[in-house]
Amino acid sequence: MRGTYTIIVYCSRERHRIFGRLGRAKLRRGSYLYTGSAMGSGSTSLERRLKRHEAHSKTVRWHIDYLTSMPECTVTGAVYVASNKRLECDVNLAISEKLKLHPVLPRIGASDCRCDGHLLGPELRLSRMALLELLAVIYRRLARGGSSRVVQIECASSHRF
Repeated sequence: MRGTYTIIVYCSRERHRIFGRLGRAKLRRGSYLYTGSAMGSGSTSLERRLKRHEAHSKTVRWHIDYLTSMPECTVTGAVYVASNKRLECDVNLAISEKLKLHPVLPRIGASDCRCDGHLLGPELRLSRMALLELLAVIYRRLARGGSSRVVQIECASSHRF
């Protein structure tokens, strides 16, 4: 399956983290939103990409891996749309504007586009369910008109995508 997704990563405590060449960021307690796309098959499929983000033990390859490999940061939910069209920049912009969130670091998760960054946060005001529902609304609006289906997943550490 191919598509665009947003994961919610909850960090349980404040901490500093180096994100490769992008530099160091102060991570506060709260939920971070990362939007990406998976347009391949096999290991680059949407299903495998979501499973990779949930795993703590992995080779750090992408900017988001620096966050999702931290033991105090857990993927707690995801919203995705199965589609052959890349919607990640539009989704990221809509989330940023709706929640008034900014990138953790400039260009983070956005090395292949012109966006300011695809890792936004932290979001502290909304519950996990309210955040998932808001993301689903954004996805439905942007995926309108196609045969795309928006899916919302509530996760716990024992759940696998």
